[in-house]
Amino acid sequence: MTRDFARLLAAATISNLGSMLTALALPLLAISLLQATPGEIAALNAAAILPGLIFGLFAAQAIDRLRRRPVLIVADLIRALLLLALPVAAFAGVLSMTQIVGFALCRGMFDFAFDVAEQAYLPSLVPAEELVRANGRLQAGDSSAEAVGFALGGWLVQWLSAPVALLVDSLSYLVSAVLLLRIRSAEPEPEKPRIGARRTAELFAGVVEIWRTPALRALALSSMWTVAGAQVVGTVYLLFVYRELGFAPGVLGLLFAVGAVSSLGSALLAHRVPKALEGRPAIVTGLVLYAAGPLVLSLAPGANLWGVTAIASQQLVADGGYVLYEVHQRSLRQRITPSRLLGRVGGSLRLLNGAAMLAGLALGAWLGDSFGLRPTLVAGAGLESLGALSALAVTQKR
Repeated sequence: MTRDFARLLAAATISNLGSMLTALALPLLAISLLQATPGEIAALNAAAILPGLIFGLFAAQAIDRLRRRPVLIVADLIRALLLLALPVAAFAGVLSMTQIVGFALCRGMFDFAFDVAEQAYLPSLVPAEELVRANGRLQAGDSSAEAVGFALGGWLVQWLSAPVALLVDSLSYLVSAVLLLRIRSAEPEPEKPRIGARRTAELFAGVVEIWRTPALRALALSSMWTVAGAQVVGTVYLLFVYRELGFAPGVLGLLFAVGAVSSLGSALLAHRVPKALEGRPAIVTGLVLYAAGPLVLSLAPGANLWGVTAIASQQLVADGGYVLYEVHQRSLRQRITPSRLLGRVGGSLRLLNGAAMLAGLALGAWLGDSFGLRPTLVAGAGLESLGALSALAVTQKR
């Protein structure tokens, strides 16, 4: 791996460290200070998804027409500025749920742009035969950041306050932008629009490519079921472990870090999967493990030894399984997608996932309010299982 890939890896890892702090601090802020309900947590999560759903195709098309590294840098800088707003409002005593949702809405657009640009940028830094290893290292970096971020974030929230955790996140984006600025590899010239091509055709080129390519189509369907189930689980997850089971934020942060250890191991070993098991076998296995996680969590009886065991087991099984799935599905997608369409295919997948996530959030909020938190966890696991079944249709050829 080159020095420039190492810089991209470091930038992504540091950026994700801050994001993990926010992922824990933001909902805990809403739950502890504003007494958020399952519906309000669903609204918070939906706000982060909506920008990509509304503007995703336009943003993805623009990313395919621009050099991707500047997009990454601008997204980092704007997210750093956005993160300053919530702590200021909290310290001034005027923080409201509306402000938190508004923050998530604004940040969601630049999260979308960064993620799509990063995945489209990677193939220009490493050869095709190194994509699984490179994606594995990126996931390993994310897992390391997750371990530190959750462990640190829980205690920051408990000892200092959620706004302090958000300030740390803002600094992480600035460091990420500086590292990206140091990349020296010349990025290929973006492909210009084809002469005579209609704007609508160019805009929907990613959707068309997914539809006409069996492997991409199966990956998209599998991903949609998986993320819908994940949002059902996510809507009630913190409410279940924090409010119903009664775990303190610091303890939860440490337990969440256990999952990061599993993710790290899975990411480091993902490229060691035998050739015969790469692609579909690894994808299906990862999703089966991921779906088992919420089922294990639903058995937690309370803030005791068995509760700790259930949460830790869920983190180990689900997180490791998801990383195995993510590394192999992303690498397969990058190999079979034409370079000129990487941004639009990635953006289209995010668009489809966004629609599925909103459906999952609505379902999770309804189930959580109507039937309780444990049944909602089981329902989410069922949807994630459908993702594993759909992945059985994945092929490795165009």
